[in-house]
Amino acid sequence: MPAARSDPDAPLKPDAIYGPGEYPNNEAIGRNLEWLAWLMDRSIPIPGTPFKVGLDAILGLVPGAGDVFTGLIQAGLVLTALKHYRVPKAVAMRMATNVLLDIGLGTIPFVGDLFDAGFKANTRNLNLLREVHAIQAKGGPIPSAPSVRYLWTIGAILIGALLLAFVGLVALAAIVWKAITGH
Repeated sequence: MPAARSDPDAPLKPDAIYGPGEYPNNEAIGRNLEWLAWLMDRSIPIPGTPFKVGLDAILGLVPGAGDVFTGLIQAGLVLTALKHYRVPKAVAMRMATNVLLDIGLGTIPFVGDLFDAGFKANTRNLNLLREVHAIQAKGGPIPSAPSVRYLWTIGAILIGALLLAFVGLVALAAIVWKAITGH
């Protein structure tokens, strides 16, 4: 699936897929997911700019605990999507990757806070959910290839970052060794 840029205010209506009453309060679940994504990602306007942040970016300023707390909320959104919207595994993995990226990079002081403000994992995941819902409502198959490509790309970037970190660590060890031994 391509990167979602759909209307953040478009409602989710799971009853269109599952039929009224199959799950209790489907409309309420959709509204709650929308409200949660709005609250966590875009509820606070930054004065003098067109940008908005949410509690994810604000709570992320609390070292460690803020990112863990917001990660739990994000994981809840993904689990709800899996249970109530029958999200395919490839899309669910993409949603989980968005959460892990947000938590992992969000823990880096300052840079992570800027990342949280711009990445907006909850809104990304809600947009993926909307795309799945729109395709399901039309009765079409949900393509998994875009999500798989996304996961491979993120994996390649992470492996590259780990290799660079390893090379940096080896270089640092060599410098320290040379300083200690004089060789």
